Amino acid sequence: MEIIAKAPASCGELLEGVLEGTPFLVTAPISMYATATVSDAFTGMHGLGTKAQEALERTLVYIGQKHFPFGIRLASHIPQGKGMASSSADIAAVSYAAARIFGRVLTGREIMDIAIAIEPSDGISFAGLSHVSHTTGELFAQYRNVPLLGISIFDVGGEVDTIAYYRSKGNSGNQDETYRRLLDTVSRAFQADGREQERLLGETATESARLNQEHLPKARLDDFIAAAEEKGALGVLVAHSGTVVGALWASDMRAADMEARTQELAEAFDGAYTYMQNARLISGGVVCEIRA
Repeated sequence: MEIIAKAPASCGELLEGVLEGTPFLVTAPISMYATATVSDAFTGMHGLGTKAQEALERTLVYIGQKHFPFGIRLASHIPQGKGMASSSADIAAVSYAAARIFGRVLTGREIMDIAIAIEPSDGISFAGLSHVSHTTGELFAQYRNVPLLGISIFDVGGEVDTIAYYRSKGNSGNQDETYRRLLDTVSRAFQADGREQERLLGETATESARLNQEHLPKARLDDFIAAAEEKGALGVLVAHSGTVVGALWASDMRAADMEARTQELAEAFDGAYTYMQNARLISGGVVCEIRA
């Protein structure tokens, strides 16, 4: 038997902040994956880093198994240290696949609990877009009808150690009113349809990106936002604890148009923003395939 579990990356977060003293985020899962394969056809661990190995160990303890008589392989093309949920995706894929081979189907919350015991987690284990605490694992809301927004992903350079960043990050002043308003905008977006929904999500992402400048600034962010919006982008989202920046495009924009506008942005910001790739906003959650 072979279990293949895929967990998505993220392009930062749609929204991140602190509300009533509790850090939170709204996820931004994208069409890029970490894939864990568990099989009785091979042995040993292949491609698992330290965090993924810890996730395997914690999963076995959680489901009450002392031994793991299977082979496991982890493959991922998600860049590390960029705020793209590389560790969260690894942990989610490994935990789900390891439990599933024993007949256990882990929920998003169970995977999140395993993840936050290791480090703050992006919450990509939950279906849809999710409003979660990345430090406690608490799920506040889920939004299911996710628009497949186009995202042009750029990197401002360097790497960010997530654990060290959240240990050092301060909360300057009370911004509860601002974050309540932004969360309300997200809720209104998922009660709307089509262009209005997408416009509200883009608006929220852009404001959250600007708010995060006091914590982890991205050079020339306002210039990039203005240029992207001039070319028709709905807004810009960032990795609040990473280095990626994404231009958001309407879900019905033709791929050729998105490519052309992305190329223009890449040329205009060459040297400051490195183009990585295009992706789509998608529903979070682990996808599993079982082969006999």
